[in-house]
Amino acid sequence: MKQNLFEELQEKKIKLIELANKASEFGWIPKTNSNAKENKDVISLEEIKNKLEKDTLTIGVIGQMKCGKSTFLNSFVFEDDVLPAATTPMTAALSVITYGEKEKIVAEFYTKDEWEEQKIQASRNENDAADSLDESKIKAAKELVSKAGKLGSSLESYLGTTKEDDFSNLIEYVGADGKYISITKSVTIHYPKEYLKGVEIVDTPGFNDPIVSREERTKQFLKKADVVILMLYAGRPFDATDRDIIFKNVRQCGIGKVLVGINKYDIPYCSESNPEDEDKIKEYVKSEIRKACRDCNDDTLVEILKDVEPIPLSAEMALLSKLPMSKITSSEAFEFSFKRHCSNFGISTQNELYQLSHLNNFISAVKNLIENEKNKILFAKPLNAIMAAGDNIMSAKSKDLNLINNKIELLQMPDSDIDEKEENLAKADKRFTKKINSLGDDLDYEIKHLVDKGKNELEDIVDASCERMRHIIRNEWGRMKDFERIRPRLDAEIQTLVNRKLKKATERLAGVGKKKIEKGIGYFFCDAEDLLTRYLPDFDSRDFVKQTKNKIQMDIKSTDIFSFNFRDNDDYGWGDLISDILNGASCGILGVVGNVLSHGEKVTEVEDKINSISNNFDPEPYLASAFARKDSVIDLVKNEFITELITPLREQINEIKVKKGDKEKDLQEAKQRREEVEASKAQIAEQISELSEYKKSIVKQ
Repeated sequence: MKQNLFEELQEKKIKLIELANKASEFGWIPKTNSNAKENKDVISLEEIKNKLEKDTLTIGVIGQMKCGKSTFLNSFVFEDDVLPAATTPMTAALSVITYGEKEKIVAEFYTKDEWEEQKIQASRNENDAADSLDESKIKAAKELVSKAGKLGSSLESYLGTTKEDDFSNLIEYVGADGKYISITKSVTIHYPKEYLKGVEIVDTPGFNDPIVSREERTKQFLKKADVVILMLYAGRPFDATDRDIIFKNVRQCGIGKVLVGINKYDIPYCSESNPEDEDKIKEYVKSEIRKACRDCNDDTLVEILKDVEPIPLSAEMALLSKLPMSKITSSEAFEFSFKRHCSNFGISTQNELYQLSHLNNFISAVKNLIENEKNKILFAKPLNAIMAAGDNIMSAKSKDLNLINNKIELLQMPDSDIDEKEENLAKADKRFTKKINSLGDDLDYEIKHLVDKGKNELEDIVDASCERMRHIIRNEWGRMKDFERIRPRLDAEIQTLVNRKLKKATERLAGVGKKKIEKGIGYFFCDAEDLLTRYLPDFDSRDFVKQTKNKIQMDIKSTDIFSFNFRDNDDYGWGDLISDILNGASCGILGVVGNVLSHGEKVTEVEDKINSISNNFDPEPYLASAFARKDSVIDLVKNEFITELITPLREQINEIKVKKGDKEKDLQEAKQRREEVEASKAQIAEQISELSEYKKSIVKQ
């Protein structure tokens, strides 16, 4: 049976742990972190397991009611009819689907303060609303408060608590007429499917949420999500409500994480009066998204959505293709839908129904986004570290073998030839030291040039962003307007500056630096092989250079020497860096508007706060982080050619020249030692081959 998306992810984790266990058995990596004291750069089996166990795949699902989200989740997650149809958009709670040993739900109710906030909101007149979004919040609050009558005097006892309940009672928390719907803040659905371990599917309907704390939780989920799915209804794709959802929620998402599904594509596709094929549906949605981005003049949304390729699908057709036929025929609604779809498309089997549902295309797109988000940190990095550890052991054995072969050669050599070899090694030492120092100087020059260029570039980005904020203050904050009307624009600009523009520019600079360093090292290796051939003619210089180059490249991959990682403990922000950059400016902006000043004075004071962002911005931390480990590369090169090659060869000559003893005995011992090292090297080669096959099975999934 074909695995679903989540089973594939679990299988990938299992295979990685199997590979890591074998690497530990082979002695490539230590079992625990405490065993790694000698080499802190070597990843441990314990570290890999902890990372995989703690990792959570989070998928956020957003979209208005009636777009078929419940049916989509049933087909996408459960492959069964599990979730009931959702409630109204105003009263829907945040829902999280995850693993549990048994079916159950855990509901979190509003706190007393949140309920008081709700009642105050409900007491407002809709005519007093500042805008359509504010009006929808008032309506939502009124609806919730009116539904609270079902709880009577027991309502107060539930506030601020959680309640565990049977899965069969889910409708009471998420259904339109559910007993607890009025006070339910969120519902966690625990379901006993192994593939849901380490998975969170978050249904976030709160685009017009009257409760601020729940809205903030929605934002946090969307920020940390690996994939965000925006589900549209093909019958009216991208209407005003969808625009509200995008403006309110999608801005919280990261670049490259949003996927747009156009559900129920079969409705316009099979329309008798005005049929539309998938391409026509997709192009309409893409044009509407572009238009919405232009109309709102929001750079953040443009950047998030510019490469989005909407995918038409039918969640109902996909679900019907997965259900047992006995379940379909026993339900009048299911049987009617099944026959309707078969008739519309001229098909008769569930397999044909699944293919035409296009859910497989959608799942493939989700998988691609997950791989973009997960592969580097979760799989590629430990895989590269493990294989680098094996290559390092192989490289060490090759060095041992080279030294032994050199010793055998020296023991068979007349003294005059030994003197000549010693002189050549001294010359090689001098030439390599000079060559490595020159490489370091060249790279320092390249990086200094990039840093100087980067300072100007980052400062220009901050200045441009501050100018846009000043424009908002001067032109959109009217004398009679509340500051809250422009606050979202300022907040969006600050978030775009910090989390996108500065990040993107610094990553690009780091990427340029990486290419220059790799190019410089490439030239060095070409010269290195010539030097070894000249001064060590009997040495296998080509094999040594090849292995050393491979080792350095693997070390670069496994330790992220050149990459600038903006995540701090998997947080999507820059942590304390945000406070440093903004210098508390955003808090200061909001603090000055409430005091008793004239409008002109308030504008001036807020502009001063914005100016402080530009004046106090320091690009050095970004650039220093981007190029901080450049020197590690030079140290690696120096260690491999001087410390690990030339120095031991010179010491070996001194030992043979000074030592008085039986050369023949030493020669026999060296030859025996060579056989042992060759056998060990062959064994390691087999281990590398075995684990390389394991790696292929993980990477190809």
